[in-house]
Amino acid sequence: MLRKIAWAMAAKNSQEMIVFTMIQMLTFFITQSNYNSLNIAEGGTMKTVGAVGLSLALVCAAGHAAVLPNKAAEPLVSEANVLVAQGKYQEGIAKFQEAAKADPAASVPLAGIANVLFKASFNAKGDAAARLRQQAESVARQALTLGADDPLAQEVLRNLTDDKPAPLHMPNQAAWKAMQEGEVLFQSNKPEEALAKYDESLRLDPLYSTAEVNAGDCFFVQKKWPEAEERFRKATEIEPLNGQAWRFLADALGWQGKWSAYETALFNGVAAQPNQLPTWDKLASFRNKQGYPLTALNLKRRSRVVLDPESGKFTIKLDSDFTGAGKQVPDGALWLAVAQYEINARSKNQQEKVADQPFAIEVQAWRAGLAIIDETVANGGADISDPALLNLRMLAKDDQLEAGLMLLAYRESWRAEFEAWKTAHPDGIRKFVNTYAMRP
Repeated sequence: MLRKIAWAMAAKNSQEMIVFTMIQMLTFFITQSNYNSLNIAEGGTMKTVGAVGLSLALVCAAGHAAVLPNKAAEPLVSEANVLVAQGKYQEGIAKFQEAAKADPAASVPLAGIANVLFKASFNAKGDAAARLRQQAESVARQALTLGADDPLAQEVLRNLTDDKPAPLHMPNQAAWKAMQEGEVLFQSNKPEEALAKYDESLRLDPLYSTAEVNAGDCFFVQKKWPEAEERFRKATEIEPLNGQAWRFLADALGWQGKWSAYETALFNGVAAQPNQLPTWDKLASFRNKQGYPLTALNLKRRSRVVLDPESGKFTIKLDSDFTGAGKQVPDGALWLAVAQYEINARSKNQQEKVADQPFAIEVQAWRAGLAIIDETVANGGADISDPALLNLRMLAKDDQLEAGLMLLAYRESWRAEFEAWKTAHPDGIRKFVNTYAMRP
């Protein structure tokens, strides 16, 4: 959820006006979905609770990378946040739309819309849910054209594209209800009253680390840095895999000038959740100021393996850049080889009735594909040219392909292998970044 807007100062850069042609369609998808209401009641399912929990407290004021709204749009965003916290999604969408019209250059209203659509998809069914998710992705990507590092838009995309949710604690209904009541108060600029609700949530479920994060936020917005640090740190102790807790802890440390601890907290955030781009953004900004910039791998998936539920067979979806006449370039050949290996491995597992090991398949698929390219080049053929693919080949030659994929292209289905890798390489993430100066 968008946080701290009421306390953040928006340093606005003038940008071209952008016509949001899809915004007019958003309310249609909300109102036409085949479910009764988007308002989340006390008796909502735990699935809904989890969906909402993914997006609470996503944006921190310190080092804010979104394009914040101007003075005309800011109060509209604040009103939208309150409505969303109350579970009034349709009204929230409408307020975000007003904010987007008041400030077409701001990324925050669009990110807010994308977040609401993502939440709404968990209450929809069938095609309606799919449409909401598609629209959430489209609007999030549009937000990123305005604010390239908008944290909320990044997190919406991560949650939409990852193959599993992060293994965070699911709160009980009573704790979640108290949390939502706290959110309404927080978004209404009542941090002290919100804190009481967050503490109540923690009493009802002491393992609910997000409630501790939000409690820390109440101190953060009042610039009580030591108190904020204490609560954020406690959240990391409750749940070390809460990447957001580490990121917020870093913010509190940064405001106190504790820069070594700041960087350590960010590395711990990467260790918790490697595909949370806001954490990498902060680490990259810090390293850049120290004179050690990080280069983004920027690996975009150009082939996908899809299972047909009716036939039970796998098919490959290859990027259209590689499917037309004269477009069979080496980059496309590599992506095709990677997908073909995955099909062969998963088909074999299917026949033998054994579970897939996603990370093992991914690593071997890349090794097989890169070997084909190397053989082609050795025989006088053309080489790959995409910098991301070239960097992956470099990592493979350095015997760092596993580390590179885990840190730069992480999926939650790789969690077991990632935890094992961290155990075997206690300082592996920092060493990788120091050696290769790369990020997702």
